[in-house]
Amino acid sequence: MKARYEQESGFEIDEASDIAVRLKVLAGEIYNMETTLDWTKRQMFASTATGENLDKLAAQRGITRKAAVKATGQLTFRLAQTLDYAVSIPRGTVVATDDEIPVRFVTTADGEIPQATYSVDINAEAELAGYRGNINAHAATVPVSVPATISSVSNNSRFTGGSDEENDIALRGRILASYTAVPNGLNADYYINLALTVNGVERAGVVERNDGYGTAAVYVCGMRELVSDAVLGQVNALLSQNDCVGAMVTAQHALPRNVDLEVTVKRKAGYTAEDVRVAVGNAFADYVYSIPMGSRFYLSALGKYLLDTGCIENYEYDLSMQDLGSTPAMCFVPGDMTIGVTS
Repeated sequence: MKARYEQESGFEIDEASDIAVRLKVLAGEIYNMETTLDWTKRQMFASTATGENLDKLAAQRGITRKAAVKATGQLTFRLAQTLDYAVSIPRGTVVATDDEIPVRFVTTADGEIPQATYSVDINAEAELAGYRGNINAHAATVPVSVPATISSVSNNSRFTGGSDEENDIALRGRILASYTAVPNGLNADYYINLALTVNGVERAGVVERNDGYGTAAVYVCGMRELVSDAVLGQVNALLSQNDCVGAMVTAQHALPRNVDLEVTVKRKAGYTAEDVRVAVGNAFADYVYSIPMGSRFYLSALGKYLLDTGCIENYEYDLSMQDLGSTPAMCFVPGDMTIGVTS
């Protein structure tokens, strides 16, 4: 702009002059306008939109972003010795994990340890919705607001069913799939899309005629684990409300198929062997959990995930590793990992 002005006017612009200031302001406004227009164009299409604008495009296809779900399980409260009276444990009692950033759990019902009894199991849920609430057995051991007579507390089994809010990538995939595989009320895509609308369901597959003509089974799982029985019940209720006349469609837990990893990687300078093992293990899990039900596990695709960690130069699989297939009833899950690291 400055060069064109000088060319047309025949005068050299003084940087301190009024016209120089005006041209700088105008250039800034034009740049802001162009970036705003570019952003607006991206928000018009499902393949590039983000956030609230992606939600609006999803709504046009009858799709909504899935909310985060709280993990559920049971907490076991124990006494050091039996007492001659019952010990009440009110609803809302809080127990946490012994982590740097603790995960807190609250009881969802009133309970009590009966007279002359040592312990009681009480249903509980994560205080906050999200995947972090899925903890292993014996992880929630820190009493936060527990009656003083309780000597210890723990979860004897895993807390499951927790999932994060659906991210833009997953929601975008469902929107685009609604265009490429249009459900007609009779095909597998119809039932898969129904199941995926339930909070906590991240992957689904359909096996037709699983129990004879006119039947089908919808197998469902979360992103990193099986769904809870409560979520499975929601899927069954939804299928019952929306199945076609003459069809019997039921939901079932997906069948996990373990995938073991045996690989030797060459680490880049500046990374410790432990750093590399953690990064490679996480990349392996990310790839395995990203595979849709009924799709194949490819070593070549896994290799891209490994190299994308940025901490290895090369990798070599053990001869026992190979591409794997699955059925729509199966979901891949990470199995045993053997990761060798060389420099």
